[in-house]
Amino acid sequence: MPKLPEKLVKLLDEINITQHKAVWDCHGTPVMLHKALEKIAAHKNIMFDAPQIISCDVASKEAVICVTGHMENATEWSIGEAAPYNNKNSYPFAMAEKRAKDRVILKLVGLHGDVYSEEEADDFKEAKPQNPDVSVGDTEQRVEAALEFYKNCNAARFESNEKRYSNLIKSVGITEDQYDAVMDAHHKRKKELGL
Repeated sequence: MPKLPEKLVKLLDEINITQHKAVWDCHGTPVMLHKALEKIAAHKNIMFDAPQIISCDVASKEAVICVTGHMENATEWSIGEAAPYNNKNSYPFAMAEKRAKDRVILKLVGLHGDVYSEEEADDFKEAKPQNPDVSVGDTEQRVEAALEFYKNCNAARFESNEKRYSNLIKSVGITEDQYDAVMDAHHKRKKELGL
């Protein structure tokens, strides 16, 4: 992952979301979750005007929307567009709104052009890591990956990851709270799976 802008690191810390959970690398570009951007907007008290529909064609699933947002004394606007050529889902108006709002949030907090929303392009979502690996990354990332893994792994995956689990809880950098969280998640999932 390329080094994240300091502004972004600070904002993620303020909303209590780790970089590992909210941002990923897509060919050298930091891409951020829509829900993390929404949390930043709420944290920064960003207010939005009602969106303006510039163009729409329900039959052809095309929508172009202008969104204006305000934060303190600053105002920014952006266009969100969704059409079959740039959108694979069946809800173009919602997608156009998400894209416009995310762009406005990034502009208002000074990150536009440095960080992109996952909603910008299907390529960004496709590049998002799907299966966290508890064997790589710093201790915090590994702990988060383990906690996510234990939420929905099946019995075979649970058993095949026991060595990684063992290595994680023996990590030199693991804190007592992290250790307890991983142990609790491990034991809870083991009981749920009947192992």
